[in-house]
Amino acid sequence: MIIVTNTIKVEKGYAAHVIKQFAGHAGDGAPTRQIADVDGFLGFELWQTHLPEADYEEVVVTSKWVSEAAQKAWVKSDSFKQAHGRTKDSRDQQRDRKGILSSTITQYEVVHMQAPAEKGDILHENTH
Repeated sequence: MIIVTNTIKVEKGYAAHVIKQFAGHAGDGAPTRQIADVDGFLGFELWQTHLPEADYEEVVVTSKWVSEAAQKAWVKSDSFKQAHGRTKDSRDQQRDRKGILSSTITQYEVVHMQAPAEKGDILHENTH
């Protein structure tokens, strides 16, 4: 499994604006729905970093994929280009990216996972 993060550093007061671009103005997730049917897509999360002492805010976009090839295919797709304001018809969206100071993309390979224990599963220590 591959996880890709996009850490977006924004000016103070602009995190909510960036979050709405991903979560939708009604909070319905409409802007990210088109990724849901992409082959190899496993999930999407949007995180807001709490940095009360910093002079900026941070939003982290995460996507999970079965493989690097699946994630790369999404990035090359017309749907990705449309969603990210990289087509002639979506240039207005590109101009709406207010307050962004920087963006850092990082890819991780998941090398170990631990699922939560089932309720009722209790580790019994052998006392003999």
